[in-house]
Amino acid sequence: MNTSSKTYWRYGLACAAALAVAPVASAGPGDREGSWETRVGVIFNNSANWDFSGGTTADVKSDSSLLLGLSYHYSDNLEFGGNVNFGSTGYSADIATDANNDGMADGSVGVRGDFDATSLMFDATWNFMDGPFSPFLSATAGWAWIDTNIADGPPQTGCWWDPWWGYVCANFQDTKSIDGLNYGFDIGARYDISESFDVKASYGMRWIDLSHASGTPDIDGFSLTFGWKF
Repeated sequence: MNTSSKTYWRYGLACAAALAVAPVASAGPGDREGSWETRVGVIFNNSANWDFSGGTTADVKSDSSLLLGLSYHYSDNLEFGGNVNFGSTGYSADIATDANNDGMADGSVGVRGDFDATSLMFDATWNFMDGPFSPFLSATAGWAWIDTNIADGPPQTGCWWDPWWGYVCANFQDTKSIDGLNYGFDIGARYDISESFDVKASYGMRWIDLSHASGTPDIDGFSLTFGWKF
């Protein structure tokens, strides 16, 4: 085999090797299209002031809540998903009172406590870049449930036969719960650490339509989320 033939063979082998490894080289952390992703995160909510009809006000304390979710990457840029958020938050409230029953507030009672909040949120996310690092913007909408832990009736006693403890009696009391449409946005950035794992940090704002609120209560905060793609 002459020198020219050897050169062509070497060139052909080099091209074949490059084509063989090309699919492997192109599959990287930023290739999200067609993959599912589970999410777990922490939301750090800021404090907020909510006003209600009749003059009642509530100061919601800053606190944290948990996030569990699932999403599908329609493309490297477009992602659809849903989250369940839940947590317990402290608050103080001035409850307007009407001592003479004339329909006008003439005093207030201060209360403190914690409310339990759960929300089911669906989102559409646009990742602005194709690579491992990308800023993103999400639009979210869903429903929120809030248990105020304020008594909504007299205490009651219930008894039952427990399989482990036998005959058991306990006191329980219904509490006031409210719910409403929940919607908002998130803006942040994600980094795909590997083909399977990623981390996201974002700032978000939420509005909750509560029937007896003055206006639409809102709350904002920051979140840190870890994802696993499969």
